[in-house]
Amino acid sequence: MLSTPALAHGGHVHADASPWTLWQLSPEIIVGLVVVALIYWKGSRHGLVAERWRLVAFNGGLLALFVALISPVERLADHIFAVHQVEHMLLRTVAPMLIFLARPQAALVRGLPRGVSRFFAGSGPLRGLVEFLRIPFVATVLFLAASLFWMLPHWHDLAILDEPIHYMWHISLLVTGLNFFSVIFDRRAAPQGPGLGARLAMFVFAALGNIVLGAFLTFKTIPLYDAYLALGHMWHVSMLTDEQTGGIIMWIPGTMMFAISALVVIHRWGSEEERLVSRRMRTGRELTAERGPANRALAIGLAGFALLMLAVTVSVVAVIDHPHDKARDFGLSGKIPG
Repeated sequence: MLSTPALAHGGHVHADASPWTLWQLSPEIIVGLVVVALIYWKGSRHGLVAERWRLVAFNGGLLALFVALISPVERLADHIFAVHQVEHMLLRTVAPMLIFLARPQAALVRGLPRGVSRFFAGSGPLRGLVEFLRIPFVATVLFLAASLFWMLPHWHDLAILDEPIHYMWHISLLVTGLNFFSVIFDRRAAPQGPGLGARLAMFVFAALGNIVLGAFLTFKTIPLYDAYLALGHMWHVSMLTDEQTGGIIMWIPGTMMFAISALVVIHRWGSEEERLVSRRMRTGRELTAERGPANRALAIGLAGFALLMLAVTVSVVAVIDHPHDKARDFGLSGKIPG
């Protein structure tokens, strides 16, 4: 059993505490969210955000961060493993997906003070580093590594019990999530931006990482994380039940976020193809326009391949990690803390 250090994040909470008393009112996070919202609002006033849905998506992403970091979800996450997976899904997937679905880059740069905006829009070592991190392979590896590293029991428990490390955990999940979805939803077509195949490959590998880890947590038969007991495990469920429920949350709702992203990418790509075909037909380039249906068929084929890979991975993990001679244990055994 781990002892609770002086810098434990969130502190000990009684198992019967009301969730509505557990707000995490962090001034620096609240001020940061408000500042970003004001910068985006200022930039959007210059006609850079014509569609209302983009405003809704961007502010929805900020709301997801508020729920993850300020609402009772933040405090509960230190005492319930399943809630922690909800918090991380908001941090690394839902919020970044909504923010970059809104294509906010132009509005954010325009909303910054002129000297600051020139710094971000200019060239130099920082721009080179950003471009390197946004290579599809690099962005995907960092996205998966940030999630998998913090799920290792030693580092997971250490981050729960040590506040500075806990903040590093959150920052790494958010930054790699923002970087990943900035590539997925890049407006630029190839060769300036990643091609459709590269984007769908990113989706496949990210989804497979979620599925494998979520399935492992769901089908395992012993609890792995002790820090939740050290800080006061809540809701009177066994740790095994809690961790298996967290695995299901990571596996199914978490993977659905990637499926939604892939559908959005395919829809946008198809719409762009239709506009390109229409423009070519108006200029009399009918033969070139015939590429449209073939490209749409390619997109459908890639999406089907991604779904097939998901199904195969689920089946393989289920067979390997949960053989038929073992009884399923979703918390029916084990000590119930609290």
